[in-house]
Amino acid sequence: MSSHTQVYEFARQCMQRSVAMCQDFSHRPVGKLRKGDKTWVTEADLSIEKELRKMIRSTFPEHRIIGEEEGDELPSSPNSNKDEWTWILDPIDGTFSFVHGVPFYSSLLAVLKNGVPQIGFAALPEMGIVMSGERGRGVWINNVPYVRPERIGQDAIELVATADPYRFAMENVGKLVSDFYTGAIKARTYPDALGYYMLLRGSVRAFVDPKVEIWDVAPFHVILPEAGFAIHSWNRTAATARLERGSSVAYPLDASGKPVAVNDVLGLLKGSVRP
Repeated sequence: MSSHTQVYEFARQCMQRSVAMCQDFSHRPVGKLRKGDKTWVTEADLSIEKELRKMIRSTFPEHRIIGEEEGDELPSSPNSNKDEWTWILDPIDGTFSFVHGVPFYSSLLAVLKNGVPQIGFAALPEMGIVMSGERGRGVWINNVPYVRPERIGQDAIELVATADPYRFAMENVGKLVSDFYTGAIKARTYPDALGYYMLLRGSVRAFVDPKVEIWDVAPFHVILPEAGFAIHSWNRTAATARLERGSSVAYPLDASGKPVAVNDVLGLLKGSVRP
């Protein structure tokens, strides 16, 4: 039987290995391919996931592994009476940034027990940032306990972070680009894990993404709730949040669990609701 402490420590080692490999590959010529969904996959994506799978299988052979590149899916009905662990890997989230030498790509890892997210790691390798969280224990930035910035909720913080605007058009919610970028709301593009990091810093008051897979958000379903933030699809609320593919919005909560300074954003998304 695996203990939380054992799994968390090994997940930390896996993230360290992933970061080192990302940094190594970032200095090499990039060979890239198109996947079926038209997104990029590189030798780095494939090699890092293969290495992480090897590490996990050698230490926890009974654990399930789901990865963006090699696949597998969450069981539809996890057995809460069993000690079932599942690792979710996204070795390079933001491959488009990685291919172009933009330092905003990330490496993501999450661990679930009986279908419930327990451990999350999210690294921005080129920025020297590692966010981590463990359910019931808290959140750390570069191994330092996270302290919620006082600027969260202040009137001066107007920015909303979004994924790349073209992604909204691809998901048939392109009108939101106009709402976010030409209306009263002030938005900037801070995609992928960078958007969540900006949220934790208190630099933005929400992060909106029209299309996510479970490996894109799994770590943040631990990190954000532990830090006092909500993350959920557009058709849910903080109270009904669950790890799922589809859309995503994240924002701070107050001590009573209510959204902080984000009602205008949630109103726009409610009017564009999609699964």
